[in-house]
Amino acid sequence: MAPSPRSELEQQLEDRLVLLDRLRQDERMAVTSRVASMIGHLIGTPLNVIAGRAAMIRSNPNDETAVENARRIEEQVDRLAQQIRRLIEYLTAPDPVVERRSVSEMLEDALGLYRPVAERRGVKLNQPTGPSPEGMLDNTSALIVLTSLLSLALRLTPPGGEVTIGVSPADTGVFFDLRVPAMHPTPQRLDRLDPPEQKHARVGADQMQVLSVCHAIARRAEGRLEAQPLQPSGTLLRFLCRAS
Repeated sequence: MAPSPRSELEQQLEDRLVLLDRLRQDERMAVTSRVASMIGHLIGTPLNVIAGRAAMIRSNPNDETAVENARRIEEQVDRLAQQIRRLIEYLTAPDPVVERRSVSEMLEDALGLYRPVAERRGVKLNQPTGPSPEGMLDNTSALIVLTSLLSLALRLTPPGGEVTIGVSPADTGVFFDLRVPAMHPTPQRLDRLDPPEQKHARVGADQMQVLSVCHAIARRAEGRLEAQPLQPSGTLLRFLCRAS
């Protein structure tokens, strides 16, 4: 029996949502790689000059060229600082336009996008029951953070696994809690993006990049993101979103 036009349309929509999610991750990784390349190019030559001049001073500190070598080091440090400031200014995005929506509307938007992705990946997405807390959210920042966390959780969870999302009121807003049993605890601080130590290599760069970016977006919107270990395994991602 041939599938109905409605089921075909639903299948096409699901395919596109899964593709959109994959492209979203590929785009982020491409941007990250490009920024890393720009930083490497920017600091490479000045650091080589600094290291070379410092080696010359160290090899013969009493040489008459020591003063000139020190001057060259100061010159390169100043040049490097200026270039980094310019890069930071260039890459710093303007504040997004604030679009306020209710907690229930924002949550339904996020789940509407990622229910099909969860189904396609064979992951059970346990959703909150009962009424959502009242309040209006900055929909742009809240939706970016929540969908990024859902996307990460679904990528890390193997077929047959599950991810649970909950929502509860907080003093200054709303807590969104994602329980991800398949996610390894995060050893690094979320407010930094340091490369993992070798003993923490199992926590991939993708996980740390997503959590670090989400932490920054949440903090910019006067919220916060925490990653707490679950027992016996897994991670609780707790996103505090400010509401009014």
